[in-house]
Amino acid sequence: MPGYLPKPPMSDSQQKLLEQVVDAFSVSDKQLSTVLYQMHSELAKNDTWFQSESQATDATLIKRHNSPHGTALGMAIDASGKRIRISSTSFGNSNGDKQISESSAIQVFIPPANVKNSVSDFFEFVAFCISEFINAHGLVDNDKTGSGAMLLPLGVSIGLPISTQNYQPSAQGACSPHTPLSCTVAEVSKEDSLDLGDRDVARHLHDTVLRNHLPIRIASITNNVVSSLIAAQFNNSTTRVAASFNHGINAAYLKRCPDNQTKGMADTDQSQRADDGYVAVNTEIGRFGSAPASLAVLPMTMWDNRIDRESRNPGTRRFEKLVADQYLGEIVRNLITDFMDEHLLFTANCDVSKVNESYSFHTAYMAPIMEDMSADLASVGDLFAAEFGIATELADRQIIRALCDCVAARASKLSGAALAALTIKSSRSTASNQCSVALYGALFDVNHKIYNETVATMQKLIAIVSSHDDKRKAIETTVSFQPRFIDLSGAAINAASA
Repeated sequence: MPGYLPKPPMSDSQQKLLEQVVDAFSVSDKQLSTVLYQMHSELAKNDTWFQSESQATDATLIKRHNSPHGTALGMAIDASGKRIRISSTSFGNSNGDKQISESSAIQVFIPPANVKNSVSDFFEFVAFCISEFINAHGLVDNDKTGSGAMLLPLGVSIGLPISTQNYQPSAQGACSPHTPLSCTVAEVSKEDSLDLGDRDVARHLHDTVLRNHLPIRIASITNNVVSSLIAAQFNNSTTRVAASFNHGINAAYLKRCPDNQTKGMADTDQSQRADDGYVAVNTEIGRFGSAPASLAVLPMTMWDNRIDRESRNPGTRRFEKLVADQYLGEIVRNLITDFMDEHLLFTANCDVSKVNESYSFHTAYMAPIMEDMSADLASVGDLFAAEFGIATELADRQIIRALCDCVAARASKLSGAALAALTIKSSRSTASNQCSVALYGALFDVNHKIYNETVATMQKLIAIVSSHDDKRKAIETTVSFQPRFIDLSGAAINAASA
């Protein structure tokens, strides 16, 4: 019977629709240059962060002349509030060089589901985590109490944008040498974010520490990508940019700020002036595309508009929805279902209910599919059989891999353009042509093709821009892939430098 005959690899109808999709996701060098220059233009506007009360970015002073010393705690709070990580780090000096002499194992705490529903309950759980960690690692001498007790500096890294205002000396005595006036979460438009919108995180933490008599002082609070830049800069002084490619994306860059513009910066991690006035700027690069001018340069497709429309934060973080781990798999799934709707994928009688579920095609699936170079694409078939219960023909597997390739290629190129814009901006801001870019995140951990193409695109675009700029030396870039939990190290470095 004709229905049992094997399909030839790719029918004309399949090939035609696939070509249309590939063309829709193609991004030319000219388009990438347009994205780069628009991003650079918007970053230039944000140079006025120190003059504006409603800045779009946060800036954190890098205290290059304050070497971290002693033992400090680092704590990272995920944007979702579903995970709290804590570690301790001891700092020492060897031949005058600052270095980490000892770092404890990272302890991960998972808050109970109901804790997220109450801000006060959440911070009480944070206090519990800190207390458990200190006791488990014997970090405080229990024989010393009162004024003789050692207060451990705590650096906090949070996966949400924060706006930090001035700090002032505390009236609480030795228990807390600084009381933060304001450290407010500026945005919670990320999907699944912990509901801390307009909440004063510093005040909540300070009050919780006092109420629970914890032997710590809150020394710094920064966004997680800023903490990561601080850690990368600590290890390599040429680091100018740090970028996170996880569930969402973000990046921070280093810029030089004249001394008279650092005098009003906030204290603990942000107020002590350094002679050279370097600041780390949190860009919230995922927001790019929220304004009409930036949206106009993004290569949006009908599938991107569909995902944005059906998301819990429509109209915002448009760039993030093109490149982040949370969305790439969903873009591929939407393409797969469109092929199914045209009866161009899978057999007519197979159960496709699971693949029809939103976000059921995880971005992590893309890596093994893209890496399968076998003639029969066996790994692609095995994955769909195991995860979706679907038996595939060779043509199905070819289409699926091609869809993953084109979505990944576009994401890599756009990510590379963003990194190029940040690198050029930072190099010009710091008057240095040597720039190391620190990259980290689950997306790059899993998908090496996306990582390699992102780096290649960044370096290609930087070379193009440098070739057109006769007044400056060509930017020399290197890339370092950072270990997991680098933000914890940065938080501890910040705290130990305060």
